[in-house]
Amino acid sequence: MGRPTVVIYDRMSRLFAEEAPDHRIAACRAYAERRGWEVIHVATDTNVSGSSRLEDRPGMREVLSWLPRADYVLAVKLDRYARSVLEFQRLLRAAESTSTTIVTADGAVAPENASIIVNVLAAFAEYERDMITARITASKEHFRQRGNHLGGLAPYGYAVSGPLNNKRWTIDESAASVLRHCAEQLVNHGASLAGLARELNENGTLPPADHARQRSGRKIRGGTWHPTTLRDALYTPAVRGWLVQAVPGKPRSAMTNQPVLDPEGKPVSAGPEILSAERWSAVRAVIDGKAKGRGIERAGKSLLLHVAVCAECDGPLYRQRRVVSGKDYSTYVCRVGVGKRGIHRPNVATSHYLEELVAAEFLKRFGTFALMRWVEPDGSAVLQLSDVSAQIERLAGNLAHLDPSGPAASIVVAQLSALEARQRELRAEADHAVGRWVDAGGSVADEWGRRGTEAPASTQRPTAWSASARNSR
Repeated sequence: MGRPTVVIYDRMSRLFAEEAPDHRIAACRAYAERRGWEVIHVATDTNVSGSSRLEDRPGMREVLSWLPRADYVLAVKLDRYARSVLEFQRLLRAAESTSTTIVTADGAVAPENASIIVNVLAAFAEYERDMITARITASKEHFRQRGNHLGGLAPYGYAVSGPLNNKRWTIDESAASVLRHCAEQLVNHGASLAGLARELNENGTLPPADHARQRSGRKIRGGTWHPTTLRDALYTPAVRGWLVQAVPGKPRSAMTNQPVLDPEGKPVSAGPEILSAERWSAVRAVIDGKAKGRGIERAGKSLLLHVAVCAECDGPLYRQRRVVSGKDYSTYVCRVGVGKRGIHRPNVATSHYLEELVAAEFLKRFGTFALMRWVEPDGSAVLQLSDVSAQIERLAGNLAHLDPSGPAASIVVAQLSALEARQRELRAEADHAVGRWVDAGGSVADEWGRRGTEAPASTQRPTAWSASARNSR
């Protein structure tokens, strides 16, 4: 027989240079070497909370997919696996269904004591996580109500100064003057965000991220201003000097963030204002007036977006939608070949005819190919296998107390047969530790006909498709 096999797992809540996973993985490799185990896979999760579900972690999904081939799973400490008793119990059940043992390299959980100590240690890990969360939350709320900077980069137009526990925003005049100038041009001179962004780029004004890097002495990355970059910098309540926070249930965004309020319902100030209340309200009104389409769900998409290229400059062609009296006059156009700023002669193609031509040629070449779907191993089969195995054990225990000739026993036997068949299917699925192509049924032409080209973007394409020859010719 060969050596026992082991999968190494490491998880980090946040990625810092001094917390790189190399030393922990090295410690796990050394432990495996002392035990005489063969390392068959190493999986890591970065910026992943220990309280998150197993299936929500990419690295843990790798571990689950490798369980049927591993005798052990090894982490440097127990809290690397999970800080939730519930999730750790799910991992234990999944490992038990494949006869795999969970151990740690610090010696706290060894093969000899794994079944006894893991649950006790997991409970302490969850308690520690709750205490840390409560302490950090209370600390942040305290400093937030005082108007202190809570970490990270200051909003564009500000710098951070002050002692460790009393950091505040101060005006960064070089950046603040950019915001004031753009606000003046938007409100009083009819400028557009696109035109102002172009002006800033032509003047060599650094965008927010590069400006912050230059200020801290780091190498700039050569970023540029975009209309959305300028929009966010002007729209955020931070230009009033207010601390901001995300609205519950919405992603953190300059367009949706709201000021932090004190107990009296007033915005909490973290520094002096860049724009006055009157000017900021006028700027937001102008931006909102130019955003009529924001939030509107769009049906259809550009069939050749990121596919069609310009014959003049090899740049991408973009679809300009234009419908008049119900007729589609949309075109594909090269942006650098139109208008007074164009660098070559115009290159425009009617989208309807171009898409039909490309679709016909595509189907001629690939329409008879079988449609294949890429299946990525995510460990779900192992989790389901552990649940099905638990159901089988429970039903088998109940069957022992039933009359063998009674109707209840017949029902339980039928349920057991179905569960055992499902268990065999899941075991076969769990045997795949790497991604693979599977037949999705039908040909490329069949699927093309079913889906069409005008479906909403969310339903237009599968997540990953490939075509293979249906027949050897």
